[in-house]
Amino acid sequence: MTGRAMSATVITPLGAQIRRDIALGWRGRGQALVMLGFFLIIITLFPLATGPDAAQLRPIAIPVIWIAAMLASLAGFTRIFADDVRCGWVDQVALSPLPLALYALAKAVVHWALTALPMLVATPLMGLMLYLEPAGMPALLLALALGTMALTLLGLIGAALTEGARGGNGLLAVLVLPLAVPVLIFGVLASTPADGGIVTPHLMLLGAVLLVLLALAPLVAAMALAEAEAETGA
Repeated sequence: MTGRAMSATVITPLGAQIRRDIALGWRGRGQALVMLGFFLIIITLFPLATGPDAAQLRPIAIPVIWIAAMLASLAGFTRIFADDVRCGWVDQVALSPLPLALYALAKAVVHWALTALPMLVATPLMGLMLYLEPAGMPALLLALALGTMALTLLGLIGAALTEGARGGNGLLAVLVLPLAVPVLIFGVLASTPADGGIVTPHLMLLGAVLLVLLALAPLVAAMALAEAEAETGA
C-alpha cells in the first residue's frame, strides 16, 4: 500500500469521526450550554460577593476567569468517552482503520470546540464586568485558548483512565486538578500583557505544556481505552 493510500485510509475515518462527534455534540448541546452557564455564574458571583468596586475586582479579574474556565471544563470531562463506550462505538473504532490515538485526539478537538470556544466568546464581556482593561484582552484570550486546549487534553487522559470506574467524577477531579496547576499558573501569568507584546516567556511555557500534552495525551488515552476494552472482553 502506498503512502498516499495509507494516509487516505486514516484521514477518511478521522474526518468521519469528527463529523459524527460534531453532529452528536450539536444534538446534545444542552451539556455545552450548562458548562457555559457554570462559567458565567462563577464569574458573576465575585462582583456580587465583593461589591462593584473596580479597585477590588480588577486585580482578581484574570485569576477569576481562569478558575471559572478550569472548573467549568472539569464539569464536562466525564462525558468525553462515556456515550461512545455505552453504545459500543469504541469497540467499532478499535476494529476500524482509525487508530485509537487519533480517535481520542478527535474527541478532544471536538470537545474543545463545543465547550471551550463558547467560553472564549463570552470572556470579553465577563472581563468588562470585572473592569479588565480592553488592552489586556488579546493576551487573555490567546492564553485562555492555549490553556483550555491543554486542560481538555488533561481531561482526555482523566476521562479514559476513569471510564467505567465507580465514583469516576471524583476520581477524575483528583487526577486532573493537580496536573492542571502548571497550566493555571502559566496561563494567569501569560494573560498579563507585557510591554514587549503578548508573546511572553510564560505564554511560551504554556505553549510548551500544550505541545507535550498534544503528543502524550492521545497515546495515554488510547492505551487506557484499549486496556478497558480488553478487560471488558475478557
